[in-house]
Amino acid sequence: MKIASLKAYRIHVPLKRKVTHASYSRTESESILVRCELEDGTVGWGESVPRPYVTGDTADSVLSQYQATDFRDLTDWRWDCTAEMVSLCHSLKLAAPPAGPAAYESRGCLGNASRCALELSLLDAATRSLNVPISDVLTCLDEDQTLTQQLSEVRYSAVLTSMKPVKQTLLSLLYRLTGFRNCKVKVGMPGCDDLALLRKVRRLTGRRMELRIDANEAWSRSDLEAHDAALSSLEIQSIEQPVAHASLTELKGIRGQLKAWVMLDESLCSYQDAEQAIAEGYCDAFNLRISKLGGLIPTFQIARLAQQAGNHCQLGCQVGETGILSAAGRHFASHIRGIEFLEGSFDRYLLSQNIINEEISFQWGGKAPALKGPGLGVTVNAERLSQFIQQEMQLI
Repeated sequence: MKIASLKAYRIHVPLKRKVTHASYSRTESESILVRCELEDGTVGWGESVPRPYVTGDTADSVLSQYQATDFRDLTDWRWDCTAEMVSLCHSLKLAAPPAGPAAYESRGCLGNASRCALELSLLDAATRSLNVPISDVLTCLDEDQTLTQQLSEVRYSAVLTSMKPVKQTLLSLLYRLTGFRNCKVKVGMPGCDDLALLRKVRRLTGRRMELRIDANEAWSRSDLEAHDAALSSLEIQSIEQPVAHASLTELKGIRGQLKAWVMLDESLCSYQDAEQAIAEGYCDAFNLRISKLGGLIPTFQIARLAQQAGNHCQLGCQVGETGILSAAGRHFASHIRGIEFLEGSFDRYLLSQNIINEEISFQWGGKAPALKGPGLGVTVNAERLSQFIQQEMQLI
């Protein structure tokens, strides 16, 4: 197999509703797509969702990094099986990203959005041409076969972000009545009484619902400890990113000290972050997100590290992912052991229109089948995509 062309796109997709949390608010999502075409005509797609407050990446920085990279070396790539393509992707090199915040550069996560979209497009094209699912990549990475499995169905978590009391009530009841097993509640918003909100959600969802909370960097360690004690009666499973990354050292040694798991998200954006979190005891759990970690391969590597250290894992998503990243997340969730909670596949519930032909949003109670077929198992609708393209760039 051989790469014939490579093209990148910046797209803006309007959301059906405004999404707000303690770090940001948005009404549309900006993604970077990469289209890889092989000499036999097979086409693969990749996506990333650059977020400056997560990895320091922006759509502009991703495209600048692509523009500075000489992709001609990729035309020399040859592979005859998935394992060979995985090996090639391990050696994938991009030009240094444009200068960004020093904190992101030192953590090794600046440029992850660039790598993710490119890697997924290459792996999607390669596995399509070989007529195997992209999950074969995970099997190739799992040398001792202790981290992979094969599920026929996965179950997504509900998420409660609205601060409007009526919506909080209606969504809490809806999630309970439609059979969701777990739900994440966003807290830490200015002017919001977090404890009152959580007591209300617990009352409405019932005791069978597993509840998690996400503070999006809004608390301090003293807030965290006070909230953990107050929330014990509400049986909160985990507290995600309680403190700002700049204050991460406040969490040193906290692993196993609270009733709820402490989960890192914005502070877990690279293998280096994961190693440090384990060494310093900053958390009990990792929120893995394919876009922020740089693709399927780096996400697998961090899941492996978590398994070895006894840390729990959640597979999360970026707000506004299209069906490309939703499909990648589905493959990961249905083939990796130890995913305690799963978020994503909000496609038809959040996007004004998706860019794929297939309907892969989660269904009743968060249930969703594993994807079948070659590659990602989804196809991009070129006509629909054209409505959202803001910029395109020929890479090869």
